[in-house]
Amino acid sequence: MSQTHFLGFDIGGTNARSALIELQNGQFKILSSKKTSTRGQQTPKDIASVIASVTAQMLADYKLQSLDGIGIAIAGQIDIDEHTIINAPNLNWHHVNFFDHIKEALSGILPDVDIRIANDLNAIAWGEYHFGAAHSLNSLLAVYVGTGIGAGLIIDGKLMLGADNVSGEIGHCKSVRAQNMMCGCGQVGCVEAYAGGKAIEYRIQHDIQIGATSRQELDMAEDEAPTARCIERAYKTGVPYAVEFWKQTSAAIGELIANAIAILNPQGLLLGGGVLEGCPELLTLVVEHIMEMAPRASVAKLQFIKPTLHDDAGTLGAALLTLKA
Repeated sequence: MSQTHFLGFDIGGTNARSALIELQNGQFKILSSKKTSTRGQQTPKDIASVIASVTAQMLADYKLQSLDGIGIAIAGQIDIDEHTIINAPNLNWHHVNFFDHIKEALSGILPDVDIRIANDLNAIAWGEYHFGAAHSLNSLLAVYVGTGIGAGLIIDGKLMLGADNVSGEIGHCKSVRAQNMMCGCGQVGCVEAYAGGKAIEYRIQHDIQIGATSRQELDMAEDEAPTARCIERAYKTGVPYAVEFWKQTSAAIGELIANAIAILNPQGLLLGGGVLEGCPELLTLVVEHIMEMAPRASVAKLQFIKPTLHDDAGTLGAALLTLKA
């Protein structure tokens, strides 16, 4: 029986997730998945070292001499050469040739292994398309609201990467709500700078500082950090500040996605990410805005899909992206 093995990584600001996949007679099997902390070790060399360490451990655990590919998903803009990270705000990387760092770290383990570096949302969309909730669809728009806001797009069963490999940067579309807000990408006015998880935390903290709300009004514990979940909790009890906060935030996200639907007309819309999945009231409001603002013909048959792979989607998708077929 023919067997091939692929290793996928999803690199985040605090953790590196990994999954070892076996392909046998056309069937995929997940052999192992794990999470490794990257706190305090976020330079390109550090992350490459983590990847090498996990790879060595996986090889040893499953007595493998080689791998058929290693896929690495990163939240950021990847150059068309798939070697250079143009911008990864969560890691504070700018124009980094990460491929060379990985090759060097793996030189003593797997010097000739095929490596592919991809945007995390492309990997997530690809993973859900093959393994998860979107497997029966022909076209998919996956929008995730987490620390930032990103999207992956599949049309006619193919992952759309764009002319320069930077399609899906939906969070960097501009909005009047964010017109004075600096984004991690270096530009002003991105929706992500207003409605991404990191931006939400900043807005709450700012409003507390200027007296627009208070920790007491939001029922926050003394040592509790301001997060989207604070607003979600306060929204449920009808706190006026939280109601208005979610009204404005959901409108910004809903408008963004409705415009994308108008252009792309996908068969399915996958909404995920820590902010939306952790805040069901916000998610409901976002969907209401989408249905209100998107062209009726574009949403008449649109399927709303919930993620099923969660933290595994990026690692599985990254591993699958190394397949040549």
